[in-house]
Amino acid sequence: MMDNYDESDMVYCPYNKEHKMLRNKLQQHILKCRVIHKDTVDLMVCPFNNSHLIPEPQFYQHTQSCEDRNIIVHYQTSAPAVLSEDTRHPKIESEENWDDDESVPDYDPQVYCSRANIVREPNGLFPAQRKAFIEQEKRRHFGEDYEEEKKPPKAKARADPRPTPYEPRRPYSRRQ
Repeated sequence: MMDNYDESDMVYCPYNKEHKMLRNKLQQHILKCRVIHKDTVDLMVCPFNNSHLIPEPQFYQHTQSCEDRNIIVHYQTSAPAVLSEDTRHPKIESEENWDDDESVPDYDPQVYCSRANIVREPNGLFPAQRKAFIEQEKRRHFGEDYEEEKKPPKAKARADPRPTPYEPRRPYSRRQ
């Protein structure tokens, strides 16, 4: 499968030169390889291209000769675009200002969602608040007279405990 691709599309992993892949797969591969080699290989990230990972001794030389540096330098040194009459348009004046209209209340998405037939999630609430929110939502969707079906009580513990197949562990202690 790798033989079908042009050699210029192939690159080597900066962490392990045995890894050869398509250029468009390099970023994804680097994320995986960085975790594996985090303690053994220390590479610096090029300020012009995040996919360039360079050992510290060659970092300064790379930043001076990086092919992506030219893009940044060109951007920094180029003159700003000149606006001509073709690109300018007159300012549009209007007498109407919707912010000054007192008859229309401000839009509040929480109020709208509480009135509309929208399923809401209890994100960021404590367990007791979440339970109350879910109960309130059920009443809102199914009506005030909604009663949840009562679940049967859980079975009680067995009278005779089952034998354990192994000896229970002692609690972990740092002191030995």
